Amino acid sequence: MTLERTWTAGPANVFGFRARALNPSPAFWLAMFIASAFGTVLGDFWAEGLHLGLVLSFGTLVVITALLIWGDCLKGHGTEAFYWLAIIFLRAGATNVGDGLIHIFGLSLGVASLLTSVATLVAGFFTLPPFAGAISPLIDLRYWLAMGLGGVFGTVFGDLTSHTIGMFPALITLGVGLIVVILVRGALAPTSMLGYWCIVLAERAAGTPAGDWFASRRGLGLGLPVALLCVGAGLIAALWLYQRTERQA
Repeated sequence: MTLERTWTAGPANVFGFRARALNPSPAFWLAMFIASAFGTVLGDFWAEGLHLGLVLSFGTLVVITALLIWGDCLKGHGTEAFYWLAIIFLRAGATNVGDGLIHIFGLSLGVASLLTSVATLVAGFFTLPPFAGAISPLIDLRYWLAMGLGGVFGTVFGDLTSHTIGMFPALITLGVGLIVVILVRGALAPTSMLGYWCIVLAERAAGTPAGDWFASRRGLGLGLPVALLCVGAGLIAALWLYQRTERQA
């Protein structure tokens, strides 16, 4: 599947490359949600399935993500392929970071959720719209920092919700919460950059129990490799829908 460009150019410049913004349509957020679920499973598979452990898994994912972000800087004006791959691998790395905050640094899920949510919104506050009244921030290094922090929040808050009310109820609750945040932002503050990052927090969090539900014994129990295939198929379908709606817009 070819991911064609659907972006708005902005005045910002990142190391000589012009940044751009994507249209955050409902189909875009659906693809982001499923990409978050896929990244959740991929992060677990990278650490556990490949027996790399959290530290080595995170290190390799950082390198891959950095290369994909660089590719997006170079080729983002013509294709979104690098963007979506970076979103996936960044989310996978964030899964390792979130797990590390709990299992290595000993933070509680509640404390980790609070710290990473605040960090995401602070970083998101400094992202820039391409022009006055725009509904999406420019995709530059500030954007990727906020997106990475949002992924860490999604890991710990998604786990906190799952441990509190159960995995499938967490999936439903956070999924409904995502829809509510999208609707509220669209109705009350469609140009708010903080509103944009609130949606990111919601979809990153909802993606955690969604991915875990496929892989975990507390859910369907498919295991990590099969879960990757299932969620990956869903992501391909969501990206196809997103590209189709953008071409028709």
